[in-house]
Amino acid sequence: MMSKVATLCYLLAAAYATKFVSSFTTPTLQSKTTATTSGNNQGQNYNLALDLLHPLRHSLYQPNVSARSNTFLQSQTTQADVTNTGTTTTPDIIGTVALLVPSSDQPSKFGSKSPVQPPSYREAAEQLARKIKQFSDGRIAAQVVTPSDVDTSSVLTSNALIALGLTTPQDVQFLSRTFRQRRTAGEEEASSTQSLKMCQFAVDCGDNNYAPIVGPYDEANPSVVSEIAPWSDVASGKRLATQMKELFDKQTSDEFALALMLFFNRFIDKIPWVQHSIDVTWEKGLGNVEEIYNMVTKCGPCITKCLADENCKACIEALDEIDTRDQVASYRTVVSYESELLRDFSLCILQKNNIFGCTAEVPKIPYVKPLGAFRGEEMTKDIAKGIMIGHLEGCGDAALEGCKELDVSWKVACGANVAYDQFPSQNQLFYPSAKGDSMWYDPVFRVETIDGRNVWCKRHYRVRNEKVPGTFRFSVLDNGVTSDEFWTIVDVAEDLSWIVFHYAGAAGAVGQRYIGGLLCTPDGTLPPESEMEKIWDVLRSAEIEPWELFVVDNDDTSPGALEAGPPPLDFYRKTASVIG
Repeated sequence: MMSKVATLCYLLAAAYATKFVSSFTTPTLQSKTTATTSGNNQGQNYNLALDLLHPLRHSLYQPNVSARSNTFLQSQTTQADVTNTGTTTTPDIIGTVALLVPSSDQPSKFGSKSPVQPPSYREAAEQLARKIKQFSDGRIAAQVVTPSDVDTSSVLTSNALIALGLTTPQDVQFLSRTFRQRRTAGEEEASSTQSLKMCQFAVDCGDNNYAPIVGPYDEANPSVVSEIAPWSDVASGKRLATQMKELFDKQTSDEFALALMLFFNRFIDKIPWVQHSIDVTWEKGLGNVEEIYNMVTKCGPCITKCLADENCKACIEALDEIDTRDQVASYRTVVSYESELLRDFSLCILQKNNIFGCTAEVPKIPYVKPLGAFRGEEMTKDIAKGIMIGHLEGCGDAALEGCKELDVSWKVACGANVAYDQFPSQNQLFYPSAKGDSMWYDPVFRVETIDGRNVWCKRHYRVRNEKVPGTFRFSVLDNGVTSDEFWTIVDVAEDLSWIVFHYAGAAGAVGQRYIGGLLCTPDGTLPPESEMEKIWDVLRSAEIEPWELFVVDNDDTSPGALEAGPPPLDFYRKTASVIG
């Protein structure tokens, strides 16, 4: 990845230089420059910025090629998906994944932060297959295979083969033979685009990593091209191999699926979950230059202010070091440095001008059925509102019987999204708007920043009823970027001792989509053991396995909580409940 900060500073410095050189020759950008320069010095400054980018022209240029064939050696079909409208659709399958697990059950490393025991590799792989389907909108078919299965043909024919936890002599022998056969097949297809469509990794299979393959890059047969031509497909495959290994090693279902989406998006077909990037990359070619030009011409003052501020600049520099499609790393970075300058920077570049041309829609898979009745009554919008309010004090008749009149509605005991649900001290406040039938939702959570501080973060969501009672549409401006979310009440205890939410969201301006689930209680502790099996079944109905959950640290006496001080729970409520 190239540095956005270095490039932006280069452009901004160029904008005030005195020497003018006219050598940039890209037609599209030249026409924009001509329009900008007419009659004002500012236009000439931006033209100069483009001229000084001339040395980057050939080093950045590389056609953004993506093979679009629907098969590797064969394609598979999946059963029709049922959408929330009740209609059935069969998505076009653009690729396949084989998940190779041990012949006999062995505990995996997944779920290390969950409230349950780790799953076996087979159990983990079965959920990973579902997650791959979710992240790909049903366009990638995944199959779980063991070396002892009667039919193991998919390990040779799938686009991607990921081996998990194979360590016995018999399983390792099968793995080694399979990887050799796939490598030989890839070498025979090296002269065609077919070789771009293969990927294989071994995860937790002993000390041998079995030399991964990602597209045209083969670690066992490295090409000098990957070193001297960073814009090439083989260099792209090498960078992606490193990134995928890092994601696989984190042992979470979200990051595992993300790694595979990045491969399919780069070498087979566009995957909306990861299609868009706000990073400067070799894969974009000259698109980088156009994006930077638009950033400077449309948001120059915001950029100047951000880069002149130590905190805001530090955030941009930290984002330079990661792939911002990695929601875990990018969100933690942003909340570590959030400020008004960063918000204005993001608002101008991402939300108002959409410099990077990103789009994202709220995921529709999986469809989660909302709770249909509560305390013997059919669910209504008023009952659903009361359930959301939960235990918050001061909500009058909108609250339900059993409300404990606390300073929060709910606290998150554990959550299933790796990017958002690992934060400690998660407080939820749901309360009626002063006008109309809508509500407000204020999450207040503690962040352990990347530089070691403990701070409180807060958000202010508008909540509107969806057509079906028990479902809601949330919207928020988060650090300059608007997020749109669809929430579902999956189930709740009749005494309001626990509740399970499911959510699916999108931040269109940065091209991000996400899904997750929450188990909440009045005090943030897990419900009694006698209730847990029912709760696990509720989560499974939303296609969430208990081992995917992250237990939230809600200890108010922990060193981090004491350092952060009292949470600002009423920051928004003291005015929002009156004016909106």
